Amino acid sequence: MPEKKNWLSRLNHPLTYWIIGLTILGWVLSVIFKKLGLDTATASAWQVANFLILLTVLYYLAKGPAKDYLVKRRETIANDIMEAQKKLEDLEKRYEEVKYRFSWIEDEIEAIDSQFRKETEAERARMMQEAKKQIERIKNEAEFTAKQEIKSAQARLKEEAINKAMKIAEEILRKKITAQDQIRLFEEYLKEVESASKQ
Repeated sequence: MPEKKNWLSRLNHPLTYWIIGLTILGWVLSVIFKKLGLDTATASAWQVANFLILLTVLYYLAKGPAKDYLVKRRETIANDIMEAQKKLEDLEKRYEEVKYRFSWIEDEIEAIDSQFRKETEAERARMMQEAKKQIERIKNEAEFTAKQEIKSAQARLKEEAINKAMKIAEEILRKKITAQDQIRLFEEYLKEVESASKQ
């Protein structure tokens, strides 16, 4: 069970001593001012003493809540500062991450650009090589076709020349060969056929 305090132990408080001290000060000042003949100063002394007592009581009453408020306020400010520092650290961390990502993206873009250029150059070289091959093939085909056409034209010309020569020779022979020459040629032909059949 908590021990009950008697009224004398309650008087053992700094506030009590302040009030008693200020009351005695006000009483002493009023006595001194009365002896000096300053009656208005006596009232002022009591007003000063009462004001000081009021301030002391207000301080005593407000000390606990004010102290609690200031402690809570200090804790709130400290928490706000800690949260702000944490947010700042988070933001700095995110900034570094974003900065790293952007540097990585820039490197990736450069790598892709370089790869694209290499592939473009390789494709261009391949297409040029393919075009050269196509040109060479077309040129060879054109030369072959031209040679074939020339040979064909030469063969046709030769055939036509032979046909014309034969017609001319035939005409000449008809004009110069007589009936006796024809009989003799026919007989020679028959002899050759007979000798060929005997062999």
